[in-house]
This record gives sequence, structure tokens and C-alpha cells, in this order.
Amino acid sequence: MKKALILAGLLAAWPLYGASPGPVMELRGYISSWTQNCSGGVCALPEPGERNSPVTLRLGLPSAPGEASTAKTSRTLALADGSSLSAGLDFFAICPYVGRENCAGRYFQAQISVSGPAGAFCAASLNSGDFDPFPVLICAGIKPGGTRFGVTLHRLPL
Repeated sequence: MKKALILAGLLAAWPLYGASPGPVMELRGYISSWTQNCSGGVCALPEPGERNSPVTLRLGLPSAPGEASTAKTSRTLALADGSSLSAGLDFFAICPYVGRENCAGRYFQAQISVSGPAGAFCAASLNSGDFDPFPVLICAGIKPGGTRFGVTLHRLPL
């Protein structure tokens, strides 16, 4: 019993996995789905699917060279034809190994994995001004026959 109490006390003193004791960036934006007919060598205007699905994440900010943090979420979004696609969002804050003291060289990465009628993986490395309050990014895959299936990350409702 004494060993169990000591172990419980030690575990309670440790930080939770994924907890960020330092500063946190609150990311607030939207994800929308769309399709685009690109058959015949010319692309039509995109046709909207589900619009303005809200995304809110808290991303811890690393403070020392070599540290990184991540925030993840996923969404299943409807398309105009009644089908759906899934999008996995992975956001990273990275303090480079060769960075300056207090992580002055911190940068961010946004990754999107799209699955459904067509798969895709897209990523961008961004500075703080382009990443905060929410990264703006498009990711799409193309299906044989010329139809693109994609998502857009955006800051304001469409």
C-alpha cells in the first residue's frame, strides 16, 4: 500500500502527456470542402461542399532549441454530390536546433491529409504572421477522369 501511494504521488507530480506548461497559441479558423471538374484540360470553378466547419486548437509554443509541439484534429466533410472526404490536420510549432536563445527562430508547419474519393498530403512551413490566428492553405487530390477533391483552411467564414 505504501509503495502504491508513493507511486501515485510521483505520477501526480509529473506533467500530463501533451500538456504545455509554457505559452500557448490559440488557433481559430474554418475548414471547407469542395470539388472541381478539371476534365478536358480546363478546370471549372470549384463547387462548394460543406462550408465553415469551425476548428479551434491550442498549440503549445516550444521555448528551447530542439523542442517541438503539436496539435491535431480531423474532420469528415460533406461534398456537393452527397459523398464525403476526411481531412486530418496536424499543426506543429518548431524551435530549430540551431535556433537562437528563447527560440527566436520558431516556425510553424501545417499538414493536411485528405482521404476519400481522392487522397492527398499537403504541407507548408510558415512564420508566425502567416500561421496565427489560423493558417490559410488548400489541399486537393485528383481522381482519374479529372475531378479534384479538396479542402481549404481559412480564417473568415465563406
